[in-house]
Amino acid sequence: MMPTPRFARALGLILLLEAALLLPILGRATLSRIDETQIAEVSREMAESGDWVTPRIGAVPFPAYPPLQYWLLTLSGSAFGFNEFSMRLPTALAALALVAVSALLARRLAGDDAGIAAAMILATTPVLFLQGTVCRADVITMLFATTAFERFLAWTEPPEQGGRKNRDLALMYLSTALGILTKGPLTVAVLGLGGLAWFGLRRQWKLLLGMKFWFGIPAVALIVVPWYWAVYRANGWGFLNENLFLENLNAYSEGYQQKRPWTFYLRQCPVLLPWLLALPLAATVRKAPGVVLSLLWFVLVALFFQLSSAKRLNYLVYTAPPLAIAAATTLTAVWTGNAALFRRCLLGFGAVVALAGIALALVPGSIWTGGGVSKIASQMPLIGGGAAVGALGVAILALRYGACAGFGGMTVVLGAAFLVYGAFVNPRMNPENTEMAQFCRLVASKIPPGEALAVPPGGAEGFFHFYVGRTMPSQNGEPGLYLASEAQQ
Repeated sequence: MMPTPRFARALGLILLLEAALLLPILGRATLSRIDETQIAEVSREMAESGDWVTPRIGAVPFPAYPPLQYWLLTLSGSAFGFNEFSMRLPTALAALALVAVSALLARRLAGDDAGIAAAMILATTPVLFLQGTVCRADVITMLFATTAFERFLAWTEPPEQGGRKNRDLALMYLSTALGILTKGPLTVAVLGLGGLAWFGLRRQWKLLLGMKFWFGIPAVALIVVPWYWAVYRANGWGFLNENLFLENLNAYSEGYQQKRPWTFYLRQCPVLLPWLLALPLAATVRKAPGVVLSLLWFVLVALFFQLSSAKRLNYLVYTAPPLAIAAATTLTAVWTGNAALFRRCLLGFGAVVALAGIALALVPGSIWTGGGVSKIASQMPLIGGGAAVGALGVAILALRYGACAGFGGMTVVLGAAFLVYGAFVNPRMNPENTEMAQFCRLVASKIPPGEALAVPPGGAEGFFHFYVGRTMPSQNGEPGLYLASEAQQ
């Protein structure tokens, strides 16, 4: 199913604009103390030590994740230096690829317009923007899971339409293996839920016999098992137990280190707006191609993470491609069959957001007392005013030029909002991190050549290792230079 020239040109333009949005802001903010600098420091120490098997922080094994993301960051850091830009670059490139794969998947389900819409929607979904500009494994993992599902759908098509090809199964199994090497079995879960949705709707259970599990499962194991075996030989059962079981099975059942109340994701839903609001329209076009399958995939993935005891904001990125595809297939069907309804929805949405933006602009800055938002309280009137202007612009476009113009205007407004946030707002959210990073760089510049730097027992966060730019071993009072907090002195 080769892309048409129109689809290819539109997708290429969307990816070019998304790259222009993501890449310039990767180095604007200091790496976060949780996750980002841990992952970045593991990658830096891999490059420094030449040991690509055991992840380490401060020369101590760090069993949190499988190695593929570390390897990608190690290559990026070796090429561009170990800095904010290079550490976030692999994730940003994965986000661009994920937009492309999701567009291809939506096109396979419902045609060119749905594919183009899916790319525009996913590129302007807040959670993908937020997670696509940090160095975490989730976007890369979801890229492999979505690619695997897209190849599965390609394989399920009738032979006369190009389906049932062994190469599609091979690519599905390869993507699954790479996803496992990125963040464990989550790829299998997301792919399996998509497959469950497809088989549940199509009832073609006999196709399971043709999926060549006898070949695929050993092939996946052949790619995945060597690293697990090597890291077990180097570090023993404790490392493997935490990496494979505590971080996955125990986290899902008991919330290992990440337990949250069941309401957590309900409070985080804004990162899926505004496109989450399109899903109720699916009831009006449920017979349109791709609508029910993509909606069911989204619901199953969302339910899977909701049932998990471990809940984190970044996990919502696994719902973003199914949501984008469901919203795209729904909206293209609505504006094809009932453009007036779509236009009324855009007008209503624009009016509500405009009123909310005006209210935000008029609220005194003194009421914003939360830890993060208080740092940008003085900019809240400007943010509210910008939201109101953007929403009114979308409403005017929809009123004067129709639903498609309003939809395009909404994606432009969202993209502009992301650019402002990434370039100007986010760098101001954690000034203490910026100050600590500057302090670490100053410390590194003061250390005499050839002199070692250690940390007291208990070690230091990956943040300090990364920004000092060296591995600082833990020592218990031996003579030498130490980097210590006031509590450790």
